[in-house]
Amino acid sequence: MLLTEIRRNQKLAAKRNPMYDRNRFAKFLIYLFTAFWAAYLILIGVTLPIAFEEGFPTMEPYDMLNACLPGFLFIDFLLRFLFPTPVQQIKPYLLLPIKKQQLINVLLVQVGLKAFNLFWLFFFVPFAAMTVVRFYGVTGVVCYALGIWLLMVANAYWSVLVRTLQRRHIVWVVLPVGCYVLLAVGGFFYSYVSDFSMALGEALIQGRILAYLGILVVIALLAFLNSRVQMACIYSELNRREKMPQVKYSGRYRFLNHFGLTGEYMKLELKMIFRNKAPKKNFQMMTVIIVSFALSLLGFSHAGEEEFFSLHLYVVYCFTGYAISILSRIMAYEGNYLDGLLMHRGSLLYLFRGKYYVYCLLLVIPLMCMLPALIWGSISVLLVFSQLVYTAGVTLPVIMLLALMNRKTAPLDASLMGKGQWNSPYQALSVAFAFFAPIAICRILFIWMEPSTAYLVCTLLGVPGIVLHPLWCKLLYRKVFQKRHSLMEDLRETR
Repeated sequence: MLLTEIRRNQKLAAKRNPMYDRNRFAKFLIYLFTAFWAAYLILIGVTLPIAFEEGFPTMEPYDMLNACLPGFLFIDFLLRFLFPTPVQQIKPYLLLPIKKQQLINVLLVQVGLKAFNLFWLFFFVPFAAMTVVRFYGVTGVVCYALGIWLLMVANAYWSVLVRTLQRRHIVWVVLPVGCYVLLAVGGFFYSYVSDFSMALGEALIQGRILAYLGILVVIALLAFLNSRVQMACIYSELNRREKMPQVKYSGRYRFLNHFGLTGEYMKLELKMIFRNKAPKKNFQMMTVIIVSFALSLLGFSHAGEEEFFSLHLYVVYCFTGYAISILSRIMAYEGNYLDGLLMHRGSLLYLFRGKYYVYCLLLVIPLMCMLPALIWGSISVLLVFSQLVYTAGVTLPVIMLLALMNRKTAPLDASLMGKGQWNSPYQALSVAFAFFAPIAICRILFIWMEPSTAYLVCTLLGVPGIVLHPLWCKLLYRKVFQKRHSLMEDLRETR
């Protein structure tokens, strides 16, 4: 069967990867991290019904949860941007005597059968066991779990469709943004979305066939659209003509000449971001997300305890967006031309300093985007300032440590059929640290001190990293230079 053959080939490709032996411990950490979040979801699923019963005594807890289903689907939609699309996985099979349409269909089936589609059941099943079982028994729990799984499968196909289209052109970002804005407006100002979501959830619990058939129709429609879109993208990619790069505005970054060699490497970093397809796409996409999140902060006009996580997540994501999308591939992009960088002994030191300065300067963009929330909203200035300093002094240095671990070259002009975006499991761990460490620190500090004092502590945590950046950049350079031979070997093998 073609599905099992492709799955077997994918496992063999993973084992034959030069990074396979080095990534085993990191994969163990990823599995441990996944188990932690599964346990965390189970804990929330067990305790949340009590909170719903106390806060909304006139409604059943499962009705309240069903009203929030669009929010869970939105979070799941964002998480799926970490996964490759089927058109990125089909390239090794294009020369085989197999119909491309059949390959696309098999890879789309893989999307629906991914284990990640079951991950949210760690939350919904315990929740249903605490609330649904009292009225509908075990059958209601099973029917509800089946319905949630089908919704996640439909969300997977929706995510694949959006990711494929936005990789073709950044304008397609308007499609998901428009859909979720309409859902947000319908949810906050009208009750249509929440009423429909509650009715759908109750129908799933009761095991009504029409509800399951409706979701299956949506899955079939999205799978059909994906099949057509993926095929169009394949032919478009195969018929694509390479354009000769044209150098324009060679003096655009002339003001950086005042910074000597560091300024030259800052120019190199800026040219890499704005001239090459892969970093440019990441930059454009992340800019759209940062602007959207910054505008969403206007809704937190009265941020209370219940909005703590969302508020801090939005602020942290705005400041760390460029670092996790581009800087986390440090040495991976440079793997394309690392031979030239190592011709001079101190070139990597100037490269690290240049990268650090560039991404510190890029922090101005989210800061400017959050000004409306600071002026017209009630977002704390101390919160924004503390996260700005924390990102520059803690998050950026931690992510730059990936220079010691990234040993897989990332293509600068990756197409739709390019390599996956993750260089190593360490990269995923650093992204998780960048997201959740500042939120966890603030939450812990809030237990013993006032918010203003906690934000001051976060600021003080970032100051040493900023002041001592020449020292840790030099230490990082020395460690990388000591491993330069093995680093060069691995990066050359994965070009």
